[in-house]
Amino acid sequence: MITDSQGDEYTKKLLNNLFFCLQPIIREYEGVKINEYEILLREKKNQNFPKDEFEYLSQDNRRNEMLMAWSYSKIKRILELNSQWILWVNISPQQLTFKSTYLFLENLKKSRKNIKIEITEQLPNNRVVNKTKTIKCIADIKKLGYELALDDIGSGCNTLPFVLENIMQIKRVKLSLVPLRLLSQEATLLLIKFWKLVADEAKLEFVVEGIDSDSLNLLIASRGVKLQQGFLWQDQFKFFD
Repeated sequence: MITDSQGDEYTKKLLNNLFFCLQPIIREYEGVKINEYEILLREKKNQNFPKDEFEYLSQDNRRNEMLMAWSYSKIKRILELNSQWILWVNISPQQLTFKSTYLFLENLKKSRKNIKIEITEQLPNNRVVNKTKTIKCIADIKKLGYELALDDIGSGCNTLPFVLENIMQIKRVKLSLVPLRLLSQEATLLLIKFWKLVADEAKLEFVVEGIDSDSLNLLIASRGVKLQQGFLWQDQFKFFD
């Protein structure tokens, strides 16, 4: 049987193999300096999202507490380097069930002018995490003074009905093109048009992720999308281990 101390040592080992990548969110207005980033969790060996490690770390309150403490120290260091940056921090629906997540958010409140929260699409492992509870948690985070976004709309938890039920709580929705690569350009543009209309009617900001070429950047911009994100701007990525 693994003891608590052994579990903590294993968790520390996992965390030592992770780092934060800051991916810029580009506003398509000439002359505007980049100062807005999404914080992405990555593993050092291949710079991918650590899917298995994150699932382990977010399975119970103690592991999540250690992840949140690790994240807090990194975020504070990032803001010490540049107090003007706006950082979008990802939190999964599973993490919304833990007290340690709210302690993390309480501790960051003094920096909330720099901190925004993205609720990811990942389906929770815990069956007691239902839609109603998640909606309440999102409202609670807004009460703490944070602005929120729903990430990867149309995927996982962040379905159209879920977006509509959270309209009053959120500031931004984000659509990723990465899972849509098999769609035709016509179908992709129709989907973008639909989600932009939903965002515009609700007066929400709309971000398209997965922009990897100048031609795609220009095509999406021609559809009125002013906020974009992706590997096209990888020379602007920033790394913190």
